[in-house]
Amino acid sequence: MNKLSQSPTIYPWMQFWRVAWGVIALVVMLLGPNMAQKDSFHPVFDNSTVANPRMWASAPVIRREGAAASPLRRREDATTSYAVKIQRVRYRVDEPFRVTDLRYPQISDFETRTVEVLQPTVQGRALQHRPVIIYVHGGGWVDGYASWYTDVLTPTLVMQQGWVVVNVDYRLTSNQVYRADEHCRDHFSCDPTQATKAAWYDDNLADVAAAFAWTLQHIQEYGGDPGKIFLFGHSAGGHLVSLFATHDRYRSYQPSIRGVMSLSGLYDLNTVHPFAYPLYEQTFRGGSADKQVLQEASPQTYVRSGHSLPPFLIMHCERELPSLAEQAITFRQALESAHQDVQWAYFPGYDHVSEMSAIADGDATVTQAVIRYVEMRAGPRGFLPLIYHVG
Repeated sequence: MNKLSQSPTIYPWMQFWRVAWGVIALVVMLLGPNMAQKDSFHPVFDNSTVANPRMWASAPVIRREGAAASPLRRREDATTSYAVKIQRVRYRVDEPFRVTDLRYPQISDFETRTVEVLQPTVQGRALQHRPVIIYVHGGGWVDGYASWYTDVLTPTLVMQQGWVVVNVDYRLTSNQVYRADEHCRDHFSCDPTQATKAAWYDDNLADVAAAFAWTLQHIQEYGGDPGKIFLFGHSAGGHLVSLFATHDRYRSYQPSIRGVMSLSGLYDLNTVHPFAYPLYEQTFRGGSADKQVLQEASPQTYVRSGHSLPPFLIMHCERELPSLAEQAITFRQALESAHQDVQWAYFPGYDHVSEMSAIADGDATVTQAVIRYVEMRAGPRGFLPLIYHVG
């Protein structure tokens, strides 16, 4: 346990950014669906940092669809040690779930219960016994697909570090995502008046749990070490990995989690800024009014003394979305008070989008925090705890 402060640290910029991001996010969430229909984006890694126009509801780095690169299958780079092999695998072969997303024509009859396995290789041969990173993307629970993040996760985590990355798709709760049945087989023939909404909470959490179970059972086939599995999530993905790692329902899996890295996650849904309420209305059947369900869906609910949880690395940035910095500080202190193993990192100069896109850069402070934590934890179980505070 790392006692870094006796009271929450309130940064001088927090009040300004709380108001500013609240206004921006509210406008973006209200206009987001129309923006998506008028101007389609296809996110790819192109060494540029472009401000995301939909904040919680898109990939961290994007460029226009007309300039999209061809799908990545294998890449060589003289400046890195490893190549990467990418394989898409169903983690629920017994219960496939296909959806059509009316925001994106290419997401028609799409199999959502899949993972992308990013596997490091040398001269065509897979590395073995490698640490495993299970990545769960953000997007306010309503948006985002694993392939949006492939080129953010690949350069450093796979090609430089030689880790196996399991990049997770899960069922989205957007009101514009439907089951791909006879009423909504594809984008152009879909009849929203007859279609069935694809998911509600806790379908997304169940998918993350199923993806973890698949990884634990099968990752050795892809060169990963099932004894060195880390969870990594950003924003809503940080919420889902933190909830999976703490929820009593999934206690049997918790000893198999080597560490949880949550970047700007949500931990107490009843104290999140109202800017997130439009997302709540799509995700939780009772919306923002059902305090009991929101409490059940909050990782902080399950933090208590006498029940050992997986180790946590809690991360957040300077120019954060409303209430997320306070969420991170309060959750960290709850873990400390319950005598849980928790470390933390704070990133000056980053915002909610750029902190995630920075993962593609091995020299970025965000990426260095992740690398240092995994390297420390991937060793023997016994070690001396290390405080890591950026800035």
